[in-house]
Amino acid sequence: MKINFYTNNITFSGNSKQFRKDYSKRISEGRITDVNRSNIQGLADRFEQEGITYNQCLEASKRHPFLLVQKPGTMEHNVRETAKRFNTEGLTTEKYLKAVMHCPSLFSLSPDTVEKNVRTTVKLFENYGLSGEEYLRCALNNPTIFVTKPETIKKKIYTISDKLNIPTSDILDTFLRQPILFSINEKEFIKKYEILKYIEENKFLDRTTARPNERELSQLILRKKMTNSKEYFYTYLLRNKISSTLEWGHKIPHDDIVRGTINFIKENKNKIIKFNILDGKPAKDFIKFAKNLSKATVGKNIFRISIVR
Repeated sequence: MKINFYTNNITFSGNSKQFRKDYSKRISEGRITDVNRSNIQGLADRFEQEGITYNQCLEASKRHPFLLVQKPGTMEHNVRETAKRFNTEGLTTEKYLKAVMHCPSLFSLSPDTVEKNVRTTVKLFENYGLSGEEYLRCALNNPTIFVTKPETIKKKIYTISDKLNIPTSDILDTFLRQPILFSINEKEFIKKYEILKYIEENKFLDRTTARPNERELSQLILRKKMTNSKEYFYTYLLRNKISSTLEWGHKIPHDDIVRGTINFIKENKNKIIKFNILDGKPAKDFIKFAKNLSKATVGKNIFRISIVR
């Protein structure tokens, strides 16, 4: 990507990815120029009352090297003016600065751009009850939201809603409860949802209880933590399946699922553990995961898993 970047010190014109790579390396090796140091010091000085130090700004520049070549005054304006524009929604300089330090590219983002990103997104979802205060709360927990274009957020939420046939309001509520979800792509969310749905459906198989309707089931799933890894979800399913073969008082506890499952495999390495799972997209992938986990733990596969169609 070619960009033109103007500062009080230089005109940068070139590949932004290469610039980031080169300057991140220079920072790590202590090879930045006196002008770069002056810009970083100037930035720290302008936020001294907020407790920001030179070393913090230098560390931030590793993730966003353009701090080395921007005017400190411009960066200060971007922060203070943005906070001012959302003052009625409860945003303060201190709160926004904390978010900026976690997402240093915000030092370079103009107040106009941030305001447009936030207010337009709120407008797009106001019919679902989204308020500026609520969206700002999410953005302070996941500062990349400030950078994300409204069209990107809209496409993500509506695509997930359409693909999973779940009301848009339910998907939006899930994102608001877990702000980090604004940063994951649609395919990842859908894949995790399908795994969690598979886990819940297997619970009903083991309990021989009636399956809830689709809306009830989707609401149950959307309350789960969607940011866990696929491996964690499969470990959770494996824990459930193992526990379904055990008597009360001997089931693997929920407080440390990974360790509990691995300990069970070690303690039962000379046994064969049999259970059934439902047919579905994750079935074969799960069986492979259970087999590999067992082999990695005790050198052999202790599980015999049958698929129920």
